[in-house]
Amino acid sequence: MTTLATEDLDFEDDQPSVEYEGSRYDTVAKWVAHGILIVMSAIMTIPFLWAFLTSLKPENKIFTTIHQIIPAHPTFANYVNVWMQNPLDRWVLNSLVLTVGVVFFTLLLDTLAGYALAKGDFKGKSFVYTLVIGTLVIPPQVVLVPLYLEMNALNWSNTYWAIIVLYVANPFGTFMMRQFFLGVPDSLIEAARMDGCSTIQIYTRVMLPLAKPALSSLGVFTFIFVWGAFLWPLVILNDSAMYPLQVGIGLLTGKYSSQWGQLLAGVVLAALPVIAAYLLAQRTFMEGIALTGGKG
Repeated sequence: MTTLATEDLDFEDDQPSVEYEGSRYDTVAKWVAHGILIVMSAIMTIPFLWAFLTSLKPENKIFTTIHQIIPAHPTFANYVNVWMQNPLDRWVLNSLVLTVGVVFFTLLLDTLAGYALAKGDFKGKSFVYTLVIGTLVIPPQVVLVPLYLEMNALNWSNTYWAIIVLYVANPFGTFMMRQFFLGVPDSLIEAARMDGCSTIQIYTRVMLPLAKPALSSLGVFTFIFVWGAFLWPLVILNDSAMYPLQVGIGLLTGKYSSQWGQLLAGVVLAALPVIAAYLLAQRTFMEGIALTGGKG
């Protein structure tokens, strides 16, 4: 009996040590993870910070004082010049029209498609979903020429519809919304049916309110993607008055010379709406990311 009591006592004494080791390991792992995230954030932030500080230098001082990160005499002349000497207000308006249009139709159509693929019961659903996933692995550059020829055949060349329709057809939004709706219990749908709700009412009164975090995440993703679009608008548009902001800023890079101060000022101005959109929707954005990574 004495031996058993001693062994029991030793076993109980060992438990706190095991828990302490596990807790210490979790703490170290957490600090390592945070350190990696801080380093990655710094890597992503440094180019923007450099562009902002360099844009505060006079045009003739950008390359002569390249070793001087913080300008000795900061000036906003480049911001004034890029706004006054270029139709920047028109480019911003064009980008807003394109971005708002794509975000609206993306949230509308991808939510419907994602709900149908997650909760619908129709023949060929798996095949349709396989096609959606398959298009995600196709590089856009591969289909650039066929898309351009198709838009010409539809007489959509040099129109915003050629940009809006193409970007709305992005399969990522359908995949993302399907992943979210898969996590919604079927019991909610059955309860709504028992209360007399139709399929449309279930979608509008039950599913859409639950999908607000996912919609917010998809909206931010789409906004960032369309606002920064450059290649396709450059290819399909030939009227400089219709250029979005990113393409317009690209015009500041000349063949023989470039206005680097104005170019960097334009880059900083173009990045501000993206930063603002993320900060405003940060909480729901993170919730949406967590909720859409569940089932397959």
